[in-house]
Amino acid sequence: MLFAVPAILLLLSGSYAEETLLEKAAPEQKKLFADIKPVILRGAAQTPLQLKDSEESYFWLMSARIIPLLQAYHYSHDPVFLAAYVPLQEQILSQRFIHTTRPEWKGWFNFKGNGEEICPLIDHDTILYYVPVLMFVKEVREDPKLKEKYGAKAEAWFKDVEESIRDWDKRGCWHDLDEKTGYYSTVTEYPDKDGNVAKNKTIFSGGTVQYNKVNALYEALCLAYRMTGDSWYRVRMEKSAKFWRDHWREDGKHVEWNYRDHYLPADYESGVVGKGKTRTGAWVHRKGGYYRLDVSAATMLYDVGIFFKQPDMEKLIKTNLEFMWRKDTTPPTFKNINGVYNASGVKYNYDKGWLWTSLGHFDPRIRELWKASIDNAKKGWAPWSDTLGYLIEMSYPVSWEPRYIKEIPKK
Repeated sequence: MLFAVPAILLLLSGSYAEETLLEKAAPEQKKLFADIKPVILRGAAQTPLQLKDSEESYFWLMSARIIPLLQAYHYSHDPVFLAAYVPLQEQILSQRFIHTTRPEWKGWFNFKGNGEEICPLIDHDTILYYVPVLMFVKEVREDPKLKEKYGAKAEAWFKDVEESIRDWDKRGCWHDLDEKTGYYSTVTEYPDKDGNVAKNKTIFSGGTVQYNKVNALYEALCLAYRMTGDSWYRVRMEKSAKFWRDHWREDGKHVEWNYRDHYLPADYESGVVGKGKTRTGAWVHRKGGYYRLDVSAATMLYDVGIFFKQPDMEKLIKTNLEFMWRKDTTPPTFKNINGVYNASGVKYNYDKGWLWTSLGHFDPRIRELWKASIDNAKKGWAPWSDTLGYLIEMSYPVSWEPRYIKEIPKK
């Protein structure tokens, strides 16, 4: 479970000499922000969770406290949000494991894991560290007063995040499949609870990473690329996006894709690509929220001019509005990407789809349905998320213009 709208889609570029987005907002939107501000701050004020005492939900719960603080600061420039964010991020960093002789092994590994074997997952570090830090650094760099207060800390964190993203390569998790295609695999070894580097004995060892996890990473890669212009980020995104796009299925009415696909020997019991049974499945996931995240990733890449073009986004809009939407409005409901809909309210909202809100970038109908969804979203586990996303998206015009290409430094 991740935020309804990834943070990168909510970061407007530019300096802060002019009015804030909140000051420019319509009265109705100002009221929405006033309603969620105390909720965001109350969430941040809770006693921070301890990783060693937590299940995997730690990553989503702590991320849900810190990222809204940065989104809310971006919207309002109220310093109370950064004052709450910094100590929370420091507390999270205090729980990070760092191997004494193999520094590429640093991260948040030692949680309970429901009694299952634990291994590092790329989306954990992304939502807990890479994305919020990059958002923070971007805000600090664009405001002289913030530079004076937070500049040294921000730049130290930025350097560490850049190194940490590349550590996945040192762990053997990146694979160039051909000149234009590549993708990530799960680790084959990891630090155990005693700090030793042990073999990963799960069925996932060395196998294909699920799309939603790599698509979460795009949020960090896009932000870093916007801030640095480093071609390493661009090539990484282009190659992995091609792998994902190559696995879309199209029938004229909609597009769909699996939760994961297989491309490495470790995916197969035989150890040979394409021979025999796979160790994990390749199917449309019953949890439709994963596909909302995937579509947000495509929008992020579009906005930095990487791989996805207007025809791809038009196919996604058609899928969401013509194939998935059940044509209701109070609130709007959606079939899953494969056409399945279960109205029984089963666990985790299985067998249901979502409004793909990031496509509000391109289509006013998405924005209309998003507005109609706000009240219902307030009943969810992170009620401020959809509202923040909606407010910041509404500060942009509907457009096919990629938002961030012009700000990317030339190298």
